Amino acid sequence: MLRSFLVHIDWADMGECDNNPNYMRVHCKSSCDRFDKSKGGQNLMAEISHIDSFYSLSANDIDNKPFHFKQLEDKVTVIVNVASQCGYTESHYRGLVELYNMFKDTNKFEILAFPSNQFGHQEPDTCPMIKKFAQNKGVEFRMMYKIDVNGPDAHIVYKYLKAKAGPTFINWNFATYFVVSPEGLIRSYSGVEPMDLKELTEELLTEEL
Repeated sequence: MLRSFLVHIDWADMGECDNNPNYMRVHCKSSCDRFDKSKGGQNLMAEISHIDSFYSLSANDIDNKPFHFKQLEDKVTVIVNVASQCGYTESHYRGLVELYNMFKDTNKFEILAFPSNQFGHQEPDTCPMIKKFAQNKGVEFRMMYKIDVNGPDAHIVYKYLKAKAGPTFINWNFATYFVVSPEGLIRSYSGVEPMDLKELTEELLTEEL
């Protein structure tokens, strides 16, 4: 019974309450009610009401050390949830490395990659193993600590990003890229590859000069 309950919570956090309502909202009502309370509305607004801006946020990096987003002021920042065992892993890591290498010498560009195991359990390893995997892919940008991006246990960074720019739900690994301008304006782009953000990054960096 406990295992079944936990599976239902996992499905709820992955969005199945909305994707498969005829089953989930009948057979897993308590899990769906829990998810509904977490994904938006007054509860979420109350939770993020104290956050003045994107630069007030912080999160731990892949080494579990605090990283304060105030260090990102006056920079273009790209944020995405990643996984090591996804069908999109190769192309997106390759694109992220290429995008970062194009702009890293400006000292005005950052990428924050948040590992998450919420989608198909495709990021099951520990953070030290994820870090080694990313390094083997040529990653020099900032890898963050593994988090949830959906559901009641989603990290406050993702709750804030989704509330400010949408979508309310991250659909999969690498599914949504958040781009933060040097002034802290947040945009979201779903269904894109990293290099699709090249022109936007150039524009934002040019505006900053």
